[in-house]
Amino acid sequence: MTDIRWPAGHDPRGAAIHEVNLARSTAPASAVWSWLANPTRWESYYGNVHDVRHLAGSWPEVELGTRFSWVTFGTRVTTEITEYEPFERLAWTGRGMGARGHHAWILTPRPDGGTDIRTEETQRGLVPAVVRPVHARRMRRAHQSWVDSLARIAASTIRP
Repeated sequence: MTDIRWPAGHDPRGAAIHEVNLARSTAPASAVWSWLANPTRWESYYGNVHDVRHLAGSWPEVELGTRFSWVTFGTRVTTEITEYEPFERLAWTGRGMGARGHHAWILTPRPDGGTDIRTEETQRGLVPAVVRPVHARRMRRAHQSWVDSLARIAASTIRP
């Protein structure tokens, strides 16, 4: 899989939290993308997302520069899409309650027609530094649930 393109100030070195999660879907990248690139769909397959609100830019499918807010891990986060390559890459930076972070997704087509899904997130700030011992494990489990659920729903007969 291809490396994450970390924006300045968001790379894993020195981050309070850095998590990596992987999944494999039998669905093509286009099907995975249709569930990932539309934040209004996240709640239907990932239980750690609530109250998604459009702020600016393309909607409901995002594009470079789209801004939205949402609640995750009990915190409202304001997010901006910083990388957008349809069917391949999606990334955003976000800020919320004493933290700033970067979350990147890479979709890699496989020869069998399926897709490898990789996501990485870094967080910096006082809150992530203080809650790291507990939050890093919670994030690892929650994000694994996200990639696994994304892989399953993209491969299912359910269409967005």
